[in-house]
Amino acid sequence: MTMTKLLFVSILALLLMGFHGAPLQAQNAMQSSGMDMKTMKSQMEQMRAQMEQMQTLMKDNMAKMAAADAAMKSHMETEQASMKSQMELQQAMMNQLQTMTDHMQTMTDRMAMMPDAMDMHKKSGATKKKDKGMVDDQKK
Repeated sequence: MTMTKLLFVSILALLLMGFHGAPLQAQNAMQSSGMDMKTMKSQMEQMRAQMEQMQTLMKDNMAKMAAADAAMKSHMETEQASMKSQMELQQAMMNQLQTMTDHMQTMTDRMAMMPDAMDMHKKSGATKKKDKGMVDDQKK
């Protein structure tokens, strides 16, 4: 039992010293904080200045990003217009080629319908050969 009382008294003494020592620590902190207040104020000023610099940089970056976005949008619109123009040109070329092909087919069909004209052409070629032969005979 004496051991328990001794232990109890020791714990009580430690607790009392802890409570009694705490105000001393607070007083020491308050005395040293007089010097720290000036330091804290200068640190706060530095932090405020840094925050203002960061805000300025952020505003500048936002403005640059907005300008870059506008330039990119303009570039994309130009590229889109260029692609559209290129496609229209290709379509016009294809239409022209198709028109030429159709015209050539029409001419071929018409020539096929005119057998007499073809025969006359063949005959005139044969006649020319005969005429040429006669001219050669006359020269001899």
